[in-house]
Amino acid sequence: MARAVRCLVLLAILAAGGCAAPAPPSCPWRTPPEDLVYIRSHDWHVDIGLAAGSITGPLTVFRDVFPGVPAVMFGYGKRTFMTAPPDTFSEYLLGPLPGPAVVQVTGVGSLPTDAYDPGDVLVYRLPPGGARALSDFIWNDIAKDVAGGPRLIARGRFPGNLLYAAVSGYSLAHTCNTWAADALRAAGLALDADGVMFSGQVVARAIGAGACEAGPPAP
Repeated sequence: MARAVRCLVLLAILAAGGCAAPAPPSCPWRTPPEDLVYIRSHDWHVDIGLAAGSITGPLTVFRDVFPGVPAVMFGYGKRTFMTAPPDTFSEYLLGPLPGPAVVQVTGVGSLPTDAYDPGDVLVYRLPPGGARALSDFIWNDIAKDVAGGPRLIARGRFPGNLLYAAVSGYSLAHTCNTWAADALRAAGLALDADGVMFSGQVVARAIGAGACEAGPPAP
């Protein structure tokens, strides 16, 4: 109940009102996990994920951070908001104001289509080079420590959830959902990220670009 109230408070502050996404089609194709990007919409927030085997370049460090996991999810948010205790009401009031950001990284014990409610997860078949481009986008926005590794800020609120300092900053023009839309565009989706603020906008534009809901395997 408290979580639902906090979500409603932030949505009211941001004047969310609406932004419902169209119903996604069921995926008609059979595709290996390595060829997919996962788009999870929950509350006001969108996370994106890759099968661990499709992560490339320096971002593969998270295979060592989360050994053996089938998939890794990535999200974005304002640092003080993401690190505040859940009952810190004042941070929900200040949440929309600009500030430093974090990249949230979560090791998932199964593929996102199995780990989360199927109605929350869309999938998109990546074009050639899409996983590498997405891996590079995420890695480039993670701040580095003196050794060149990702700079850990804090543990997240849920198991398997870590927060790393972001290079970019949070603002109403660059929210968690703007970041997700930019990342998906970098991965090869024909997705217009301009003007994105709400999770429903990301989902609607992803569906328009060809994302779909995981359904029964194609015959």
